[in-house]
Amino acid sequence: MEADMARLERLAFRRLERCGGMVKRFWELEGRINASSEARELWRVYDWLLTPLSLWPIDFGGLAEHLLGKIEQGNELGEELVLLLRMLDSPPPFETQTAVAEFELYVQSGRYERLLRQPEKFAEQEKALLEDQELGRAWEEIKRRFATEQYRNSRGVIRRRMAQERNFRDGWEFDWADDRRRFELFFDAMCYRWKLYGMEGDRPLLLKVSVNPTAHGTMIVIPRHWSLDPHRDLDWKFIGKLHRSRGTRKQGPKLSAARMERMEEARLAKGFWEEAKRKGLSGEARYNYVREQMGRDARMDPKWLRRLLGQKGVAGRK
Repeated sequence: MEADMARLERLAFRRLERCGGMVKRFWELEGRINASSEARELWRVYDWLLTPLSLWPIDFGGLAEHLLGKIEQGNELGEELVLLLRMLDSPPPFETQTAVAEFELYVQSGRYERLLRQPEKFAEQEKALLEDQELGRAWEEIKRRFATEQYRNSRGVIRRRMAQERNFRDGWEFDWADDRRRFELFFDAMCYRWKLYGMEGDRPLLLKVSVNPTAHGTMIVIPRHWSLDPHRDLDWKFIGKLHRSRGTRKQGPKLSAARMERMEEARLAKGFWEEAKRKGLSGEARYNYVREQMGRDARMDPKWLRRLLGQKGVAGRK
């Protein structure tokens, strides 16, 4: 437990504060968890608590809290909750977690300068923004109408509502009767007009080029005010390394064609392998049947068949 708590402490976004209590409760309930028929799935949720937040596909903090409450009260998990646990995949490999954890530490303060090769372009636009008196008056008017302090985070930052993947707009419904929604409307309108992602105290925060690993992929946002020079603006080597940490393989027409050919061979080999079994063949006779059906030379090393039979995600022919 001590090692896992230390690991949480090294993660960005106050992970020890948010997940440390649940980690302790898992260990306190170790006996009950291990006695459960879903022990493996429950410890998988525990592993997700130690995974960088950017890689979470669902709210594992909320899920863990719900599970621990049921275990502490001695209640059954229920069929639907067990189904969810069995559907969950394991966290990404350690190498992926390490790369993303390091990146999270770098950007948790909102700094993406490491990605830019020409930071002077951003500095020029930021200077003009800080001297914009019309923006200053607009912000003072918003502060006069709304208690803005209640919307700040622990760093004193108010962020506009985020644009979502593929431009979906959940939670953006117009509601003039709700004070918070009215504030968000004013704040979003101001941020759009002056190209901001938020305010830190009274300092406007100009929208930056950002790269973020997520559970489903790597998102790159290029602000509309940024005149992109693809070759000189971004550190693509760094971005590519971050993305490839997810286990991405090299791709291309030739590589894809070769992989598809291997998959077809694997499908045939698995089909003939099962066919030989149905014929009552085993050992060398079974191997020779598959070899002959696939037209392979008898002098070949038998490892070729083991490699094809071990190909993942390929079903044999019917």
